[in-house]
This record gives sequence, structure tokens and C-alpha cells, in this order.
Amino acid sequence: MFYKQSKSFPNSEGAFMKKLSFLAVVVALSITCISPPHPLAAPALPEDKWLNGAAGYARALELQRELKVPLVVYFYADWCPYCQTLDSRYLPAAEVQDYLRSVVKVRINPEHGPAERELAVRYGVSGYPAFFVVQRAAAQPVKVHPFKQRGNLTPAQFALECRSAAPVSVKTTGLNSSTSRSPERSTEGTVTRQERAGVQIITVKPAATASPNFISDGALPTLDAVLERYVQALGGRAAQMRLTSRVTKGRVDVPGVSDGGRLEVYAKAPNKSLTVMSIDTMGVIRQGFDGRVGWEQSDQRGVRGSTGETLSSLARDAEFYGALKLKELYARIKLLGKVKEGFHQTYLVEATPRAGNAEMFYFDAETGLLVRHDVTRPTSKGSERAEVYLNDWREVDGVKIPFRLTQSMPDVTFVFTVEEVKHNVPVEEAIFNKPSR
Repeated sequence: MFYKQSKSFPNSEGAFMKKLSFLAVVVALSITCISPPHPLAAPALPEDKWLNGAAGYARALELQRELKVPLVVYFYADWCPYCQTLDSRYLPAAEVQDYLRSVVKVRINPEHGPAERELAVRYGVSGYPAFFVVQRAAAQPVKVHPFKQRGNLTPAQFALECRSAAPVSVKTTGLNSSTSRSPERSTEGTVTRQERAGVQIITVKPAATASPNFISDGALPTLDAVLERYVQALGGRAAQMRLTSRVTKGRVDVPGVSDGGRLEVYAKAPNKSLTVMSIDTMGVIRQGFDGRVGWEQSDQRGVRGSTGETLSSLARDAEFYGALKLKELYARIKLLGKVKEGFHQTYLVEATPRAGNAEMFYFDAETGLLVRHDVTRPTSKGSERAEVYLNDWREVDGVKIPFRLTQSMPDVTFVFTVEEVKHNVPVEEAIFNKPSR
């Protein structure tokens, strides 16, 4: 239940043209996305903090997969003097902080439990500190040593080695953020060593990754059973039908590009919606559907009507009770099987609209909730695929709402964080109408 439309806008520097991408996510709320121009400095990730332990490691893997950024895994011990030096001198340094703000990071003390010890064995840890960087999900970790017998690295050199091993790229510019090459990877999982700028980088075999193949562990439920369980997981039909309007407010962040953008979404039964987003580099963007007419408005391009596949998607996304009528909204829908999605076993459903490409829904086999939704849409650069991950489901007025959504596209990632949801509040009909200019 998504739509996306692309067009070009000048960036604030006037140096090049950038596309504007909209992708509305309507599961329990609707969100519109934009690809803003490249800023001068990369802000922090929305979840800019150290995760901890084995549970934090599991969350870090999920975040890396969703955000498409490097992962730092830091093994330490409380008694280790070198760890204390790393914590007090290196990690707070400005150059290191600048790198760490743009990655997912986790601290693991193997002495805290068997799960943490198992991770240390998996990474081949034989001493502390053991500091690994991982360029992308399923890539092999690279161990970076800041302390050497012939001379320790400075914090700036340590940050440079981290960037060299796992560069932080800014996707929206189409340019490489670093010209340095990553260290050679071992294809067989054996340990390899190389020297660079006085630091030894060791590549170790990573943990085994889950196969995307279908799981055959028993009879599958019917499609109707999967969809009905989703409805029940959201709170049930009666709870959904008691709602007639929804106002959602929150923030939108673009890792490596912009943070702190504002988002407001207004939805009214049976099929009206308005999304307003303000991002510092692009101004205010609005997109609406009044039950018949779809439109979009920006500071740069004024008002434009929606047509064709985009209009069809808008109409489908604006359905206030869309979760209750998925089979009605798509021309064909079928259950493909059971697959592993991250740490979830999910039922994969393919839904083909009357206009456009098939979409994929991943329903958690345990909770029944939607954890991922894939869609392909035509853009000015050709067809592009978007993956939307739904997390942090919370109950509001008897229905479940995802309070965190991550949309990953080939050249940009958006993170939406819901801060406030209000139901059955007055919403003026006029706000959904297409503006005159």
C-alpha cells in the first residue's frame, strides 16, 4: 500500500538537480517521503546510541539491514586498561564521534553471559579490546587495532582506519563519500592480515546468515487465515471500525543527509488523506487525496495533480480501513510461503494491484503483524524498489500502530518516528481538497 513519484528539483546550493521521491506507507498510518539534497555535514542516525550485549547485537543487525549503514561491534572487559583508554581517549574524540554518528554500534562484554561469550567465539576474540567494523549486512567483519607495540594510532588515525575498512556513504548524492579502498576480504572465512598506516586489520569469518529460501516446517495456513490474523493482531475489526479519523505527528530522518524533519498525517474515513512534511533542505511538501482527486504541492513546483498509476496508488493508500479489505484493494493476492525475514519467520504474501507491479507483504508468523512491505514504482530513473520495515508496534485506543518505519531505497533511506497519535478528532474536509495554487 504505497505510492511513489519522482521529479527533479534544484538543491539549495544550485549546483545540481535532485529527484523528489514520495512513498506513502499506509498500514495504520500514512507517511510521505522525500529525497532531499546532499548537505554539507552528515547528521547522526535517528538511533544514535550504543546498544549493549547479545540482545543489543540482535537489534544492531536489524538496524544495519534496514538503514544500510556500517556496523561497529566492540568487545571489551571492565578490567581491561586498554578498553578504558579506548573509552576515555579515542571514542569521545571529534573525528571518531563523526564516524560513529553515522553507523550502528554495539558494545559486548563476554563476561556478562553465555550469549555474549558465544558472540566473542564467533568473532574469534582472543583479547581486549576487539573493535570490529562491518561494511554491510552479511559482509565480513574487519578488526581495527588502535594499539600497537611500535606505536599507537592517534584518534584521528583510528577514525581514518574505521572509515577505510567500512566507509560511510551518502546515498543521495550518487558520489562516493570516501575514495579509500576497503581491506581485502577473505572468501573462505580464514583470517587474513594486512598492514596500513601502522595498524593491523584482521578479517574474520562472520556469523552465518539466514537463507532467503522458503521454510518447509509444516502445513501452511490459508491466505484468509493470515490476513484475518493480521486484522486481529491490529486489534480486531470492531476496534478498527470504531475509529473515524486519525492525526499522526512525528519526525523524519534521512541517515547521512538530514535529521529532525517534521511530519503530520491526517486521515479520515472512508478514504481521505493529507500528508505534510517539512525538511530543512526542501521546504514544505504536501500530498493529499480527497476521495476522488489526488494532488501534491511543494514550495518549488507549486500544485500538481496525480494521474495514472500514482492516482490509483493514492486511492488505495487513502482507504482508512485498508487493513480490513486487502483482498478488495488488489486484483490478485496469494500466499507464497513461509520465509525468514531478519529474526522473524514470516508468511510472504504477493499482492498485485490493478495497475502497477506486485507488492510483497511479510507477516510475522508469531505475532501476525506486518514487519516488512516491498514495492516497485516507476521513477525518473526507471523502476525502483523500496523496502519498508515496520517496528515498535504500540496500542493506541485499542489498535496497534507502528511507531517506527524505515524505508530503504537504492539511493536513500528514510526513518519515520511517530511521536503522537490521536483518533476520532475533528478534521476539516477542506484540508484534503486540491489547492488552487
